[in-house]
Amino acid sequence: MVSLIVSFYKKTKNLDLILRGLSQQRFQDFELIIAEDNDAKETISFLEEARKKYSFPIKHVSQPDNGFQKCRILNKAIALATADYLVFFDDDCIPHRHFLKAHVENKKVKTLLFGRRVMLSDKLTHRLYENQDLSTLNIFNLIINNCKSISYAFYLPFLHDRKHRQTGMWGCNWSIHKSDIEAVNGFDEDFKSYGIGEDTDIEWRLLATGVRLKNIKFQAVQYHLSHPQNASDVKENIEKMNQKKALNQVVAINGLSTL
Repeated sequence: MVSLIVSFYKKTKNLDLILRGLSQQRFQDFELIIAEDNDAKETISFLEEARKKYSFPIKHVSQPDNGFQKCRILNKAIALATADYLVFFDDDCIPHRHFLKAHVENKKVKTLLFGRRVMLSDKLTHRLYENQDLSTLNIFNLIINNCKSISYAFYLPFLHDRKHRQTGMWGCNWSIHKSDIEAVNGFDEDFKSYGIGEDTDIEWRLLATGVRLKNIKFQAVQYHLSHPQNASDVKENIEKMNQKKALNQVVAINGLSTL
């Protein structure tokens, strides 16, 4: 079994598309945990209806909306997870039908798997919202609708991208054994603004414990829904992370153990 953790904030129309994508997964032995950095009543009612439609378990963990606390809600989701293997996903991405299969088939202890995402155009994103038909996500539509990073849309499980194997993970598409993330006390809750902290920080701390990276971008395919980019000043986060590196603070002080 796998615990799929989706970081979520207010976008139930995105969550609807994600659930449709998960219902089509070739690998179905998973639980879904919605990690909501908010406590909206709309989310509760939405998930109540979703549980009637889908056969996979749907869990929900939330907290008051007191600014950016993504790291904290992800730690709460990790604590709630029952599986030994964790897959992390953002609420603005839709999974390819082989997404979970790719993460499961490549998983190893002390290994962080990461994939990439196709950047959907505004036009194709709005079309998906209107028709809710995931068959829209085909190469032809990606090309004629001027989507970006289309090369990441190809599912090529036998192609190993050794050249870019160590290019680093993105927080929207990665997985790891629960024991490995527990070893660094989870996400560092000192990072309270959007940007570098929530994924770059945990990556270097995991690597410092001997975890290695493995790129599965031609297997773990996902599609990123278009939306305005959040403005964020990452300077403070970079400085904070560099200070922690200088102190070799591999295990987060404010992490899983503080819940």
